Amino acid sequence: MFFKNVCNREAGKHRLLLICYWIQWHFRHRIVCSILLSFALVPGYVDASEVITGERRVSNVYRPVFIHDPRDGWQSLRHGFQLMAHYHNDRVLEQLKSFPQYYFNRLSERILTHQFYLNRKIQEKGLPAELALLPLIESELNLKAHSSARAMGVWQLMPRTARAYGLKVSKQCDERTDLEKATDAALTYIEYLYRRTNDWILTIAAYNAGLYRVRKSIALAEKSGGYPDGGFWSLDLPDETRRHVAKFLALSQVVLLPGKHGIKLPSLVNVEGDRLSSVTSGHYSPECIVPSAGCLYCRRLVLMVVYIYFQSF
Repeated sequence: MFFKNVCNREAGKHRLLLICYWIQWHFRHRIVCSILLSFALVPGYVDASEVITGERRVSNVYRPVFIHDPRDGWQSLRHGFQLMAHYHNDRVLEQLKSFPQYYFNRLSERILTHQFYLNRKIQEKGLPAELALLPLIESELNLKAHSSARAMGVWQLMPRTARAYGLKVSKQCDERTDLEKATDAALTYIEYLYRRTNDWILTIAAYNAGLYRVRKSIALAEKSGGYPDGGFWSLDLPDETRRHVAKFLALSQVVLLPGKHGIKLPSLVNVEGDRLSSVTSGHYSPECIVPSAGCLYCRRLVLMVVYIYFQSF
């Protein structure tokens, strides 16, 4: 009887020790998962060092990106700026406050995902490089953005305009949300507007208000003698259009001289020779370093791992 009680006590101590070890192991791993979860949920500022580039085969997801200055994607864009003469209007300067540091931090992931593709398309067509920034004004680079006027996509194309330039627009399929197809259609439309107006500022205004409205305003201004001396700002256009053009020029000024305005732009990935950027057209890159949780792909991966871990208990 004595030995039986001793054995029971020893077995009880052993079980208690095992339980303590299990609790220690369990909570230790929960703490680690909580830290990983915090990386996944807290928005992060993505630097170029957090994205890896390398040589790889060309596929439907990864596309080659060629820029003029491989050391700085923004600098490559600045090389093609053509509208600097319009940056210093009072209405443009008023809109500089619309682009604080928080604006770029909030959109850093979308910029890293889409901006290289937009830059490249603008450069291929030889258009003013400022046009690569127009989607930031139109939709903040949101592929699913839509307006009450039924405009949709990163370029905010209207249904009639989209169909006129070859896009499918229906309840089953809306190609305005396809970055590549929408960009081709939007740039073709912008080229058409420029041929009609022969002025890039009027082209941006016509993109927002419609070509008929802009040409009618020009005709009225010419009758009163206020055009072309007063330029674009003398035209009788909606306040929304004037503000739209002013914000577009203000953003271009910030990108041209970010340091002057106290802004640090999100770094764009260095691309050299035939190397491919991990920033792709409408896709998340699986090359990011997971602990840094720099992109949505990594954050979702961490969330999935944490979810599977907790479901195992």
